[in-house]
Amino acid sequence: MEQKLYRLLGVNQYRKFVIKVKKKYDQWRGKPDTYFLKDYSEEGIVFLKSQLIKNAKIHLVGVLVCLPAILLVGRPWIQVIALLILLHNLYCVMIQRYNLI
Repeated sequence: MEQKLYRLLGVNQYRKFVIKVKKKYDQWRGKPDTYFLKDYSEEGIVFLKSQLIKNAKIHLVGVLVCLPAILLVGRPWIQVIALLILLHNLYCVMIQRYNLI
């Protein structure tokens, strides 16, 4: 049920977009990242799950920081930027949940 809701919200498409951007960034940076599953061993899967939970928490903090900026700041351009950052972080939390299902 939760996966269907995420699909309707476009989380899978956003996930694919973020993966492409992340891989391009890692290639440009010249360093591999531990963000993706490296092997299918039990240790690799446990590590990936712990990373997904950690990343979801980080993005949740981003949502909570942006929310007051949207509601309390009187400048529309700051509200728009904060809204975009909030949506990015919210979709990243949903991506982490989608990947854990």
